[in-house]
Amino acid sequence: MESMREKRLRGALELELLSVGWIMTESILSAIAAYRVGSLSLSAFSVDSAVELVSGMLLVARLFIEIQSGVPMNAKHPVERWTSGFIAACLFVLAGYIAVKSGQALRLREGPELSILGLAVAAASSVITPWLAVQKLRYGREIGSPSLIGDAMCSFTCAYMSWTLLVGLALNDVFHWWWVDALAATGILYFVLHEGFEAFASFTSGEGHTHTHHNH
Repeated sequence: MESMREKRLRGALELELLSVGWIMTESILSAIAAYRVGSLSLSAFSVDSAVELVSGMLLVARLFIEIQSGVPMNAKHPVERWTSGFIAACLFVLAGYIAVKSGQALRLREGPELSILGLAVAAASSVITPWLAVQKLRYGREIGSPSLIGDAMCSFTCAYMSWTLLVGLALNDVFHWWWVDALAATGILYFVLHEGFEAFASFTSGEGHTHTHHNH
C-alpha cells in the first residue's frame, strides 16, 4: 500500500518538475511579448505564469519532503496546510493584479496588440497547460493533497487565460473590439478568487476540499 503512494508521489513530483520547467519558459516569453506590444492580457498572462511558478515550486518542495521523510501528509499535516495557505496567497495576488489591470484597460480603452510571440506562447499553453492541470488534479485526489488540487486550479486558470487570450487577440485584430481583453480578464477573476478561498479554507480548517471538485 505504501509503495503505491510512493509511486504516486514520485509521479506527482516528476509532473511538477515538468510543469515548473514549462511555466518558467511561458512566463519569460509572454513577459517579453507583453513588454514589446504593451498588451494587458499578455502581461496578466505572464504574471499568472509567475504565480503558477511559485505554486509549482511550493508543491515540488512539499512532495519532496514527504518522499524523503516517508511520513504520509494528510490535509491536517503542517507542511500540507501551509502549502495550501501559500497557494491561496498566490491566487489572491493574481486576482488583485487582474482586477487592477482590467480597470486600467477599460479606463484607457486599450486592446491587446497582436504579437506573434504572444500568440505562439498562448497557443502552446492552451494545449500543454490543461493536460498538466488534469494530471495534477488526478494526483491530488489520489494522494489526498488539497495543495496539489489548488495548484491544479492555478494551471486550469492559466489554460483558461491562454484560451481567452487567443480569442481576445483575434477579436481585437479582426473587429477592433478593444474591451474583449478586459472582459475576458474579469471573467477569469471569478475562478481565481473561488480557488483562492478554497485553498484558504484548507489552510484554516486543515481539511481537504477535494469534495467540491467531484464533478470536474
